[in-house]
Amino acid sequence: MAYAKNQNLNKILKHFAFMWVLTVIGMYIATLLPPAIVMPIAVIALVLLLIAMFVRKLKLANSIMYAIPFLMGILLFWTTQFYIAELGQQLVLLVFVATVAIFIVLALIGMMMNKDVSNWGSYLFTVLIVIIVFSVVFMFFPVSNMIGLIIAGVTVLLFSLYTVYDFNQIRHNHVSDSEVVGMALNLYLDFINLFINLLEVIWRIKKLFD
Repeated sequence: MAYAKNQNLNKILKHFAFMWVLTVIGMYIATLLPPAIVMPIAVIALVLLLIAMFVRKLKLANSIMYAIPFLMGILLFWTTQFYIAELGQQLVLLVFVATVAIFIVLALIGMMMNKDVSNWGSYLFTVLIVIIVFSVVFMFFPVSNMIGLIIAGVTVLLFSLYTVYDFNQIRHNHVSDSEVVGMALNLYLDFINLFINLLEVIWRIKKLFD
């Protein structure tokens, strides 16, 4: 049984790595695109991201699941450009390295937990839906810097718990062969959301003291 679990983890991590290759390609493509094209692509990427986050348990076609990290690469390029302008390149790079370290620690916690935390799923999903609803609402209505900071902080906590949860599901063999790509996408989105929202937290804190 342990061998099967390890093989399943290896498959998931291979797809996870491939999604990052697609992200890097997307980031490179973003440097070649005219600004007029970037916005529509960013909107498509955000819509697919929301769909993937909103329906984590829904089995999307593999082509869609692979399209998300590619389009996210385009969106991530412009997102990081904003934070580089606001925070500086070194700090953004430091946050990325810190996100990698945090992600690895959370993954180890999830994999080492003997307790099956499948019951976390419904609670985490409920919080996720609330955050998505508030985020969409605040796209059309102004929000104070403090509220933005609180939302970003809660989102960091949520995806930290989701990272533990997802790796725990792998640990307890709750991921079938047909769900491997979907789980890889979940891990990818866990990391992306951790990284972007950590940047958001730091940016919001900086604004408080400016």
